[in-house]
Amino acid sequence: MAYSNTTGRTKINVDQLISYAFREAGKTAEEMTPEYVDAAKQALFYNLMDLSNMGVNLWLLENQLYGAVTAQQQLYLPKTVIDVREANWVYIINSQASEYLPVDNPDSSVPFNQNLNLVATSTLSENYFGLQYQQAQPVFYVGWNGYALPNQTTTYNLAYEVSDDGVTWTTIQTFPETTLADREWVYFNIAITPNHLYYRLRNTDATQTFSVRQIVFSTSQQVIPLARLNRDDYWNLPNKQFPSVRSLQYWYDRQIEPSMYLWPIPNNDFQLFQLIVEKQPQDVGSLTDQLYIPNRWVACIQKQLSHQLALQIPGTELTRIQYLEQQANLWYEMASAEERDKSPIYYQPNISYYTR
Repeated sequence: MAYSNTTGRTKINVDQLISYAFREAGKTAEEMTPEYVDAAKQALFYNLMDLSNMGVNLWLLENQLYGAVTAQQQLYLPKTVIDVREANWVYIINSQASEYLPVDNPDSSVPFNQNLNLVATSTLSENYFGLQYQQAQPVFYVGWNGYALPNQTTTYNLAYEVSDDGVTWTTIQTFPETTLADREWVYFNIAITPNHLYYRLRNTDATQTFSVRQIVFSTSQQVIPLARLNRDDYWNLPNKQFPSVRSLQYWYDRQIEPSMYLWPIPNNDFQLFQLIVEKQPQDVGSLTDQLYIPNRWVACIQKQLSHQLALQIPGTELTRIQYLEQQANLWYEMASAEERDKSPIYYQPNISYYTR
């Protein structure tokens, strides 16, 4: 008996989903007018957006990092974020360096002096800033604070590199192109964290120099959870401008342009927050695109689409509509029941009343 010996190669695009749904609704391919196809894409969009109302969708969770500065009360989040599931304050440690790089650049120590009022600028021949630690150690987070002229932005194309001798450098990560306003932070998780002596950020754009206010190579993994407040709890705080070395609580304001209100507000310029956010599902796209959903949800989405098309197509038998509704509900129950991380649950009875 022959087997395919392949996994994940079957791709279902939007056109195939719609065609299958039309057939289930009792129509042939010849009856798929452009108007019906547009209606199907719209119904498919509604189904995807409605997933956000049905619970946590694990494939839409994302780890994001946000930096804050002194007296910053509000963190602005992208429109694609629909909820903050977890929030941590990250303890940033810039360990003591024995030397700053390049050694012949008088600005080499500026990005590490914890002063946002100064700007360091590289040369085109030595288009980087870095440091040497007193002993080899890992780095877990990398960030920098941008410099830009008033009412302008600066685009950064940087590579994170390490070395054990200061001569031979290895690129660990090339960060995506990042555009920052003046005094705006950006941070990245570092996936590979072996111990090294030398670290640097190198500008990969050979046509421009590298200007930056501050750079962070954080050697700490310590995080402290933030407690979530509701709207009333936050607005009943007597002093929303109370400053502290770290924030303890937050209120997530679920607007079209969402944001987080921090409390207490930061009293220094080196604040890093690690968020687990739930994002909106991606759009339907063109007929040749695939939906950005895991395989466990494909059949459910298709059955829901079949039912909605049956409701819209004139002359569809009531029995077919009812059957497709039952199928849509059945496949949703199976998909939603599987949308979990399958971690064990432990129950421990409290018998202290009987044993004290």
